[in-house]
Amino acid sequence: MCSIEPNLADITIGEEISSVDTIVDGYKTYQVVRAALELGLFDWLDEHGTTPREDLGAALSINGMFTRSFFQTLVDLGFLSGKDDHFSNTGKATRLLLQGSLAYQGDWILNTSGNAGPWNTLKETLTATAPKNTGFSAGPDSRFLRALGERSLRGEIQGVTKIIEAWEGFRSATKLLDIGGGHGLYAIAACQQNHGLHAVVFDKPHVIELTREIIGSYGMADRITVVGGDIIHDDPGSGFDIVMISHLLYKFRDELPLIFGKVASSLNQNGLFVSNHWFCGPVCGEGSSGVRELDRSIHSYGHPLCHPEEFAGAMFGQGLVITKKTTIPSNFGVSHVHVAEKVPEGSIHALRPDEPCGCMSCR
Repeated sequence: MCSIEPNLADITIGEEISSVDTIVDGYKTYQVVRAALELGLFDWLDEHGTTPREDLGAALSINGMFTRSFFQTLVDLGFLSGKDDHFSNTGKATRLLLQGSLAYQGDWILNTSGNAGPWNTLKETLTATAPKNTGFSAGPDSRFLRALGERSLRGEIQGVTKIIEAWEGFRSATKLLDIGGGHGLYAIAACQQNHGLHAVVFDKPHVIELTREIIGSYGMADRITVVGGDIIHDDPGSGFDIVMISHLLYKFRDELPLIFGKVASSLNQNGLFVSNHWFCGPVCGEGSSGVRELDRSIHSYGHPLCHPEEFAGAMFGQGLVITKKTTIPSNFGVSHVHVAEKVPEGSIHALRPDEPCGCMSCR
């Protein structure tokens, strides 16, 4: 059988190539923003104001042959304003990409491309049989924690804070515990709404210095204490009016009764417990895109929590009665908030079990 050499003149690549170009251009665009953050471009412009292109390039040690197209890309993205070859930050850049801004998202952007991060090593992430850094003393690093804080500012902290504020006992509450609180922003937000509230953030010992730093930046060092420990083996304390846990329980699915027991022991009678986590929807995506579902899966150790009836049952078994279930926005789709109160023994009424989630991946 003889082979026929292809005639290159007959090969056609049609409009379908645009999807490939979009992928490649997206990667290049990301690298432009990453480089701008690493060069400190937005902070420099904030300090010095509108600057001619050549002067800006020289100040940041950028080769002159690249400055025009590099800055123009940032103009196209809406992060720089360019007129008569002079450049300045736009309002969007000042709000989202300027260090010190309350809405800063730079660490979230930079963390995505971390050398050992799950997206930079996606093949290894997809083929691994267990998540990396599963040991108690391993990870997360400071940039990852800051990135998580920046992510949570997109609606989750605001949503959880409003839920806690709506509790009838909030104004008289004096002690709050945030288990696995990391960046400390949930505790900070709650304390900002109740000036008589003091908080404890309980997390791994190697992350608490950063937690203290963030708390100090909000002027809360006198009201929020940081304690290092392991929720499986250590006692986080008692006498709390409010206990909260956000996005911690995915890797502790088998230990839910143990953890909820510690929550109950930490709470005062009729105290409030707030759980904020992703759960599987009926088809496991709840309408989010494939890439966001994959991102959520990576960040939640394989997949979100499932079987809400078992989750509620694990709380109920420890005397925590769910009084409200709702959802709040997150950049990975909706996050589910379970609100429970600790009730005296003997007064727990029967609960109607939740319907099974129907998720094929969690059976």
